[in-house]
Amino acid sequence: MKMWIPVSMMLLASAALHGQAVPTAEASSASGPSLSWIDGTVHYSLGISQLIQDGLYQSGNVTGSTNLTGSAGYASMSKDKPFTMLYSGGVLFNTGSNLGTTTFQNIVASQGLIRGKWTFNVSNSFSFLPLSPTTGYSGISGVGDLGTTPISGPSQGPAGGVLTFEANRISNTLSGSVERRLTGSTSVYGSGSWSILHFLDQQAGLNTTQISGQAGVNHRIDARNSVGANAVYSTYSTDENSFFGEAANSSFQTRGLNFTYTRLWTRALSMDISVGPQWINSSAGTVLENQLNVAASAGLSYTRKQTSMGLHYVRGVNGGSGVQTGALSDTVIGSVGRPLGRHWMGSVSGSFAHTSQLLNLSAIPGETIPANTNVSYKTFYGGAQVTRGLGRSWSCFMSYNAQNQSVDNGLVGQNVFSGFSQTFGFGITFAPRSTRLGEF
Repeated sequence: MKMWIPVSMMLLASAALHGQAVPTAEASSASGPSLSWIDGTVHYSLGISQLIQDGLYQSGNVTGSTNLTGSAGYASMSKDKPFTMLYSGGVLFNTGSNLGTTTFQNIVASQGLIRGKWTFNVSNSFSFLPLSPTTGYSGISGVGDLGTTPISGPSQGPAGGVLTFEANRISNTLSGSVERRLTGSTSVYGSGSWSILHFLDQQAGLNTTQISGQAGVNHRIDARNSVGANAVYSTYSTDENSFFGEAANSSFQTRGLNFTYTRLWTRALSMDISVGPQWINSSAGTVLENQLNVAASAGLSYTRKQTSMGLHYVRGVNGGSGVQTGALSDTVIGSVGRPLGRHWMGSVSGSFAHTSQLLNLSAIPGETIPANTNVSYKTFYGGAQVTRGLGRSWSCFMSYNAQNQSVDNGLVGQNVFSGFSQTFGFGITFAPRSTRLGEF
């Protein structure tokens, strides 16, 4: 009996978002009534899980959480108007912590339009979380969604990065792009995005807004090699930062010029590299000096049937995760997901980041700014999950997640996690096979 693991639902919904092949998920072959371009494939899952957390809210404090979770995905079958949507959310019944009963919500949607030599896309990603996101599509450790590569969870958005303690927050990224093929091998493109990170609890973090735009050109040398170049301009702004004595709406800007190279080694293995200078300018010149850095990224991706692997490095400026008014981070992210047998699936993922503040501050004796306040953070989080199929629609899982963050010269009163915590999780999931929309 062939097992269907809920991860397949995530992979299907991500296909149109990321342009990657998806493993068969036992979709029904019956055509059903015609629904024109809105016809597509629908997946959903429901789950219940139990978490045991050590040191998540306070060192040495053991807490627990019983969770009811669900997810739903839709992928249209239209070739010229591709649309995908993926939702993940749930209720967390916490014990032993100050959170009480909380919820988490994540939804991402993408609409494309292909007309001749033109390709348009608009997408939006929204999340509501009670704490900093880490592993899985939901960003909540231990709820059973580890291994959803190549989907990027909220930890890769404006809410990710430096870990903070519990605090309700929302993040949203709205983006659009357009591409025009000039020849069979060359295209030009432009894109723009607007991102926010907003804390709903007072004094929990800095509210941040980022606006970015870029334009570039891609050229395919041959079937395996492509090169390109792009120019990027971004603005970052935060609300009042009482720690640094900054006025409201302090901001800085970055400009970059990047050169890219993509190599398709095999049908399953690909590599991408991007590197270039990044200039930083600020409205707060006394504490954030103009400077020049290097922005870079490199990655390896492998996808074949139900096996996926990825290793990526990213260096560049970001909004500061609600902790700093801008930061420079070096981040390494790795993940592996593959079947371990006819009824088993294993997934491992991890991230390490070294983050340094952009602000250049002098000590103010007796105030919130101590000596040597060039703050830096070393952040690690990762997890492993084993899933066992119990039939066509049911599966169970066990998981282990850990996070550790060290802070050099932290500022007094900041809502920053420091130390080590671990989470043990187990649960059961109901996920029927995918269904054509026309069959309901």
